[in-house]
Amino acid sequence: MSIYKLLWTMAALLSLPYGMGAQMKVPTAVALNVTTPLTLSYGETIDGVAQITAVDGSAVTGTVTFYDGTKSFCTLTLTNGASCPAEAAQGFEVGTHLFTAVYSGDATHAGARSNPVTVTVQPDTTTTAVASSAAMVATGGSVVYTATVAGAHGPASGLVTFLDGTTTMGSTGLTDNGVAALSVLMLVAGNHEITARYEGNGNLQGSTSVAVPVMVQGALATTTTTVSASAASATQGQNVTFTAKVAAAGGKVAPSGAVIFEDGGAAVGSAAVTAGTAVWSTSTLSTGSHSIVARYGGDATAAGSVSAPLNLVVNAQQGSQDGLTLGSTTITVAAGDTVSVPVMMKTGSATTKAVSLSCRGLPEEASCSYVPGSAVATGQGTATLRISTSAPRDCGSSTPYGGPTASSALPLAGVLLMMASRRRRTVKQLLVVLCAVGTIGVMSGCGTGNCTDLGTRPGTYTITVMGSVGGAQVSQMVKLVVTP
Repeated sequence: MSIYKLLWTMAALLSLPYGMGAQMKVPTAVALNVTTPLTLSYGETIDGVAQITAVDGSAVTGTVTFYDGTKSFCTLTLTNGASCPAEAAQGFEVGTHLFTAVYSGDATHAGARSNPVTVTVQPDTTTTAVASSAAMVATGGSVVYTATVAGAHGPASGLVTFLDGTTTMGSTGLTDNGVAALSVLMLVAGNHEITARYEGNGNLQGSTSVAVPVMVQGALATTTTTVSASAASATQGQNVTFTAKVAAAGGKVAPSGAVIFEDGGAAVGSAAVTAGTAVWSTSTLSTGSHSIVARYGGDATAAGSVSAPLNLVVNAQQGSQDGLTLGSTTITVAAGDTVSVPVMMKTGSATTKAVSLSCRGLPEEASCSYVPGSAVATGQGTATLRISTSAPRDCGSSTPYGGPTASSALPLAGVLLMMASRRRRTVKQLLVVLCAVGTIGVMSGCGTGNCTDLGTRPGTYTITVMGSVGGAQVSQMVKLVVTP
């Protein structure tokens, strides 16, 4: 039973003792006044005051009892300001109530009944709210729906019915806190609108919640995504429009969601899918080759998919091509030396650009470096390319290899020749001796080490000089001639 208070008070008028004979009781009167509105809602407090007076003004004692119809709900000993306890004033349900107060009388005062006061109690209004444990669930998944019901002037009791659209999913009773919960297996794929309806009772009006949406996912439809461009090639600064088409298998699902456009794996733009199409435009693609991919993220009914790459070449604007030019198309350097070659860099933009140089295809034990020159702005700038080679040397040594030991073998050969002539050896014997001496000389040329590092071997090589102008890559092929 909900709590509804009726605060009843009694006012006893005290005066001098009545001086008549003891055999006669003094008549009394009881006046009942309800101080709250005579029409109110279930759960509102009802206040009233009973006033007992003797016709001669003498003080009265005894008790006063309050009635709702024929049912008493509170008895008080006569004392000014006495009031009924809160628990005695419960249970004034919806309907018409006839309140009276009855005075018991005492040894000198006669009892009396008050005037009746009619009070009408109307059903209280309620509000209902519903919440879902999940906004999206797979087919066959469980969702808990929780309803909260509150009366305008007190807690609610009774049943709550949960509906999916107009279909009843189940009913459950409210707790003392006005909460009801229902667990449901969602078996039908699609969008669902869930409401909770409080049925009300004799004292409380019913109410229905605002719907909460729940998406039940079925098996996702497979999709294919394709991407196309408004031009096969473009000039830097030209606007290019990319169109992605998303189609679901069987054509039964209209994909929604979004497409992300990627250039070389990096996201560069996105667009919403409308009627299976997403469109994105840009004019900021840099010069060079671009690999554009459209990535569809999927939605509640369709799986995501990625298009095949679309290759697009963006050319520099005419007259603004970045590039480099070496001072010579053939570079000659002796093994062990370094040569410096001027490099002219050019650009057509109005922004100063950083420059760097590198080489590709160099022979073994050759390297290149560059000395930055003037910055490249509109027009041109210069830098210096240095190519260094290595001379032959003993392994582990940086000293170039020389052949003094080989030349010292010639005097020795002369001595042997003289000795051979004295002993009258044959020409054949002399040749054998000279060949042996020559062999000794060559072996001595290896020095005291274990091997010889040949350094950069003489020859003609084709190398590529590469330059970076503000991030743009340019290159030129040249001949590198290494001499002994």
